[in-house]
Amino acid sequence: MAEETVVKEALNEEMKCLGASLTRGLDEAGWPIVAAFWYFESDENQWMLMLSSPRVTLDGGGESYMAVIDALDALRLSRSNVNHIRVVAPDHPVVRALMSRIQTGWTITAIPFSRQAIDRSIIEDAYIYRVTSESAAA
Repeated sequence: MAEETVVKEALNEEMKCLGASLTRGLDEAGWPIVAAFWYFESDENQWMLMLSSPRVTLDGGGESYMAVIDALDALRLSRSNVNHIRVVAPDHPVVRALMSRIQTGWTITAIPFSRQAIDRSIIEDAYIYRVTSESAAA
């Protein structure tokens, strides 16, 4: 019987720079990001840049992705990056879990976060730029 081995996609320096640049770009555009982090989705075997903003709830997903595309354009980054970006509301379970454990304030950090169980969420791997309270964005 043959064994199947799945190799985990690596989070590379280009991806790390993209996350920090895009978070900074959205800040400069006045689009409040309360959480920004790379999150490894084991079901998909890929990293997704999670961007959380109260604007997702107010404006909806379409407008939110347009803000991301505008920021990518302003930074002269490829629009194809949006395929690895998920824009979510602050009540997303992973965002809530991280908010209960970490508070970075409004700075952009670089915190590796691995193999943690928080509430009912298991975070296999994350690379955190920002996690701050939603009320701070008001």
